[in-house]
Parts: sequence; structure tokens; C-alpha cells
Amino acid sequence: MSHTPPTGIKGRVSSGKRVASFVLPLLFASPWCAEAQTLHTEPQGMYTAKIAGPASTPGAARTYLGVQLPRTTVGAGLVGSASGSTFSLLEGTHPTEISDPAETYYVHVLDGAGRGRVIDVAAFSESSVTCAENIEAWLGSGTSIRIRPHPRIADLFGTDNRFALGAGTDADNADNLVFWDADTQHERVFYFHSTRDRWEEDGINSDAGNTPIRFPNGLYIVRRTPGTLRMSLSGEVGSEPLLVPARTGSNVFSLPVNLSGSLDAIVPAAGSHAVISGPNAASADLLSFEEPTTHTRRGPFYQLDRGGETGWREIGVDDSAAPLAPLDFLSTLVLQRSGPPGFLLLEGSLVPPAVPRPPLPPDPEPGEVELTGEFQLPPMPPGVSIAVEVSTDLQSWTYFADPVVHPDNRVTFTLPAGQTRAFYRLALSLSP
Repeated sequence: MSHTPPTGIKGRVSSGKRVASFVLPLLFASPWCAEAQTLHTEPQGMYTAKIAGPASTPGAARTYLGVQLPRTTVGAGLVGSASGSTFSLLEGTHPTEISDPAETYYVHVLDGAGRGRVIDVAAFSESSVTCAENIEAWLGSGTSIRIRPHPRIADLFGTDNRFALGAGTDADNADNLVFWDADTQHERVFYFHSTRDRWEEDGINSDAGNTPIRFPNGLYIVRRTPGTLRMSLSGEVGSEPLLVPARTGSNVFSLPVNLSGSLDAIVPAAGSHAVISGPNAASADLLSFEEPTTHTRRGPFYQLDRGGETGWREIGVDDSAAPLAPLDFLSTLVLQRSGPPGFLLLEGSLVPPAVPRPPLPPDPEPGEVELTGEFQLPPMPPGVSIAVEVSTDLQSWTYFADPVVHPDNRVTFTLPAGQTRAFYRLALSLSP
């Protein structure tokens, strides 16, 4: 099974279960004043996207998908000491409280020399975390870190193929999930087996549902079945910077949440982990952005450095303003590097743009499947009212819906039709 490699180169929604559970019991157990009190949960990103089928059959249509909204943080704190591939936490979650053998985890370095670096975890012990590589160049005493599990195929697409991608008895006769391995410059192809009712990797007869999609890598979906499907992605608002490993050849990366969302705001042109620039496109990194909304490629762009003349340029376009134009939040970065391998810094930001982003046209499909958002709350005292609020910039929040509250404290609500990029939170109120 083979697709053309990158060149110039998510049913239901699970919003994650992280809420301000350490604040809720304190607030609701405190004496009530004469006025009603309201608490908000942490915002969650919930994006819906349309995945097009081929224009004709037989045929195939490719849609790139960035996994921008990471899974729930399981540990965070400050590094106490670091040596070799192992570090201890000065404060924060105890390592043994994190580990789940069914998961694969990563450490995200938030500041210091390794700001943005994502490093796989090899093991947890009683007092330390051991990574899959030497970490001394990336973090040390006092470094802030966050630990999350990598997303898995089943997390994004469900063990039951919740978004109804085309299934088949082999990869050639089904829709495919494709992971690009930049280290080997080869793809890994997965599909939903129609008789064994499970995700499998092409040519391997075993359940692949727990296969990790290693953050911050992106993926693409190749559809052979006709029609347009609607899917959703959800998770934490991951605006932390990313220091991605750029290999010689093709690379596919998800982007951090950046509300300004332009090439110029996301990719620094200078610094220790900037793009490789050059006097022309042939000697520089080439950056393209694949937008799932329009199924179009933005770019390729390169950073010009010639005789004092510098700046972003778009190949084949003179004086392009495209580097300043906002990108779809779900855009995937496809980086083509002919130079030596290294690291590239991608910046996130929760600062809204000076000029508001134009709204994404919902463009709903006839008869599309309803998608549901979900929060998980701790037990609530009687009399708490719950409302869902929505925002596109994390600054201005408006009422969205009264949700359904389930006996297990799950809170669900119906997401808007069509395709959307929005953030949601719960407003919890208790009147005296």
C-alpha cells in the first residue's frame, strides 16, 4: 500500500476531563454570600471538520489534519534535577500517579534552553521520570514541564470507527489514516477492517487502535469512498511553543494554538531554531500549510536572505501578503528541508489578532451526522445550574446552550452544524 509522499511538502467529541476540580469543592463548600456565585471550567477546544471523498470513483482524496488540541495533562511541575535521560520533579504530580501501561507519554518542556521540546517518556519510577533520550541539553533544575499522553488512533477516531470512514478487508479498498515517518521518509498506513471491526496497520493482522500518533506530528486521511464525512477533534488549548525535529526531506507537523494564526506569527525567522534561509527557494526550507477547510495548500514559502534583503517569500508570487494572512487553526505544516536536520521553533499564542479573524463558513452538508461535545465534572452539590459558553478568541464568551447532565456527571451538548473552530467552557452557578 503506497501513497505519494508529502512534497513541498475527528460521532461524539470528548473534550477531555480536566476541569478546575480542585476549586469546585472549595467554592461550593464555602458559606454563600447574598449574591449568586459562578465558576467557569477551563476552556476546551472543539473543532469540527469536513473530510471530502474523491471527486469521482475510482479515485482518492487526501485531507491533512493537524492534532492541535492535545490530550489532558496528567502531570506538571518543576524539574528538581536532571541527569542523562532521567529527571525528578521538584514539585507537581508524583510520577507513579501518572503511569498507565496502556498509554505512551511525552514531556513538553515549557521554558529554558529546550523551550518547546517534546520528548518521549520511557518509564516512570517512584521519584523520577526516565525519557527515551538524553535530556541534559533540554532541561535542568527549575525547568517547567508538562506531561501528557500521546493521542492514539482510538482516541481520535474511536475503537468503533465513530466517524464512519470507509472500511474494507485491506488498505487498498478502504479509507486510510496515514502517518508520515520523517526519520525513515516512509508512510505508515492504517484502516478500519470491515470484518474484524478494528483498526489495523497495512499488512499487519493485529489491533492497531492503541497506536500513538506521536505529538506533534500531523497525519493525513486518504478517502476512497464517495461523499463528505464530518468529524471532530477536541482537547486542551495547547498554546505552548513547539520545538519540532526537522529531518532532511519531508516533515508533517501539527501547529500550536496561535490565535493570530499567520505564518509570520508562528514561525520565527531568526534565532537558534529558526528556518534555514537562503538566497533562493532551492537553498532554503520550504513551508506549506495544508488547510482542511478548503483542501488547498498555502505556499510554499521560504525565508529569503540575499544581500541584505530578507523576509518571507511565496514561490511564484511577487510581494505576497500571504505570510501575514491568518491560517485555519487545523492547518498542518508540511516542511521540506534539503539542508541538515535540526529543530524548528513554532510559536503559540492566546493573544487575539488586532483584526478579528473572519468567521469560518459552516457550510453544513445535507443529512450530516450530529456531533456532541462533552465535559466531565466532579460530583456537584444540589442546586447547581450549568450552561455552556462559547468563544472564538478566548476573550469574549457568550451563552451557547443548556447541556444534558448525566448521572455519571458527564455534561453533553450538540455542536453546531457544518465545520467550526471554537472553544467551550461550562458556567456553574449556585444561587443562595
